[in-house]
Amino acid sequence: MGYATNSAGRAAHEALLARQDAELRLMETMKRSLQAKMKSDREYALALSAAAAQGQKMDKCEELNGSVIASAWRTMTEEWENTSRLIKANAEALDSKALDRLNTLMTERRKARKVYQEDHSKISSQFTQVSLA
Repeated sequence: MGYATNSAGRAAHEALLARQDAELRLMETMKRSLQAKMKSDREYALALSAAAAQGQKMDKCEELNGSVIASAWRTMTEEWENTSRLIKANAEALDSKALDRLNTLMTERRKARKVYQEDHSKISSQFTQVSLA
């Protein structure tokens, strides 16, 4: 009486390895995408801050004291600056939290894959020895 599920076991093993590899590739793509988003957010925050600074320079004119339009413009440029700070803070949080957690998850998954392969090889070897005995 042979071990009938040996080919099924091999297929399941290969399917599991393929799934693990696909997940690792996906996490690499996620990492690159997060890094690109952080870079674009930082650049946008910098550009928005520069636009706010430029707009606030125009706001320093004495003839515009008490002007409703000048007041609205000042408020708008201040909000641009606040938005810029929020975007930059979000990019930093993404870097320090999400990207760190993703890197940790990737490391754990690589270790788990390695342990799985080693254990599978060990069990397969032991099975072969027992089968031949």
